[in-house]
Formats: sequence, C-alpha cells, structure tokens
Amino acid sequence: MARVLITGSSRRLGLMVGELLVQQGHRVVLHARDARRAVDTRAALPAADDVLVGDLASIDAMRSVAEQANATGRFGAVIHNARVGYRERYLVTADGLSHVFAINVLAPYLLTALIMPPNRLVHLSSGMHQGGSAGLGDPQWERRRRQAAQAYSDSKLFDVLLAFGVARHRPDVRSNALEPGGCRPAWMDPAHRTTSARHT
Repeated sequence: MARVLITGSSRRLGLMVGELLVQQGHRVVLHARDARRAVDTRAALPAADDVLVGDLASIDAMRSVAEQANATGRFGAVIHNARVGYRERYLVTADGLSHVFAINVLAPYLLTALIMPPNRLVHLSSGMHQGGSAGLGDPQWERRRRQAAQAYSDSKLFDVLLAFGVARHRPDVRSNALEPGGCRPAWMDPAHRTTSARHT
C-alpha cells in the first residue's frame, strides 16, 4: 500500500485514477483548484485521505500546495496530472506567464522541487508531445502568433524532458512520463470506469 498524490484530480482522469488506486488499497490524496471543487471532490471520493487546494496557475498557490503536501508526510508516488488542454483560450496568469506554460510545465517542475522526494514520479504527457518544440526562445508565446495546439504540444514535450531530467539527477526517484491514450472518457459513463482505465 502506498500514499499517492494526484494533482488535478477533482474530476475526469485524475479522479478516476484516484478511485482505482483506492480500490487497490492505496491511500490517496487528491487536489482541487479551489474550495468549491474540493467539496465536490471529497463527495466524489470520500475514501480519499485528503484534498489539497490551490490553483496551479499561481506560483504562490504552487508553493502552498507543496506545503500542504509536505504537511501530510512523504508520498510513495506523485502523479502530475493537472493540465490545461490545447483548446483552452490564451490567458496570462497573475505572474505574467502563459496559463498553459504555468500549469503544464512550471507547476510540475516547482512541485517536484518542493515536495519531499517520493519513490516515484509520474508525469502525464500526451502523444502530442511528438510535435512539440523544445526551443526556449519564446516559451511564453509572447512574440509568436499564438497557436494553441503547438503551445500545448510544446508543454507536453517539456513534461517528458522534465521526467527525464529528474530521472538523471535523482536516481533514487523513479521518474516516468506517459500518455494516457485514447480511452473512452470514464466520467461520461461511470459504469465503465474500470474497463476504460486499462488503457491508461
């Protein structure tokens, strides 16, 4: 039995993974963007140990989530699931960062740096990382014409590179990146959650 933290787990894939891990006997800590979502998340999975709260678009909130996580003790695994999709409109955060970059790239980086090292890190990437660019000339898309799908692909490639970088610099941590595949969204049909999860 392991203690597992899943970011971005108030609904959809993150919540489904939490449900499956609880069914397998693991202790799960979930994460929600705000207090309202946290209430709904606790109701959706009352067997979870706790729900951390913080909007990962904010650096201050990233630090707060890390502090909340550390206050509960060391985790066996941390799953970086929180993300902004490629269909989201372009936003700039209070820190002056691209919304996609802040949540998809900076949040897993900062949380990895601040949370006590777990035994395992899992970074949720996407098959779209194959079309990503690792160039650092304009990661915030401040000078280029905005292309939502490309910005998302870039962010998912950065996640893969982060996973590899952690594996290189922290050999005591099993750091992995994966793409969840094209499974049927379990949240559309709760009766088939376990079946669809086999593809993740």
